Amino acid sequence: METPPHSDSQSKTDSPDETSAFDEVIISHKSWLKSVLGLGALEAKMWVTSSAQLLALMCGVIFLLLTTWLLLISTAAAIAWSYGFSLVGILLSATLMTFVSAAVLLYLVGITLKNMNFTRTLDAIIPTEEE
Repeated sequence: METPPHSDSQSKTDSPDETSAFDEVIISHKSWLKSVLGLGALEAKMWVTSSAQLLALMCGVIFLLLTTWLLLISTAAAIAWSYGFSLVGILLSATLMTFVSAAVLLYLVGITLKNMNFTRTLDAIIPTEEE
């Protein structure tokens, strides 16, 4: 009985030059992939650090804007008080102004959330069968 040819017989027929060239290609591709992945990891690290810094700065901006808004309401209340408006009327007006401002901001948040639609990106990457 004859034995079927094994893969060992194939490797014996390959020349050492072909094997070493193939090994060099594998090593160079591994090196290239490692450098690309390292660059991607470095970019991600820089992005996360920048995002954390941006978040901290935005918290500071929000705090200052909130303080400014409250000072504007307080200034308007003090001016109204100096002109003889009732304290209850001033407080109700300030509450109504704050409520309307919050409603406007909530409306803007809703519009922004509607515009944050990733379906265009998904359709570009994975087109639906209707297209």
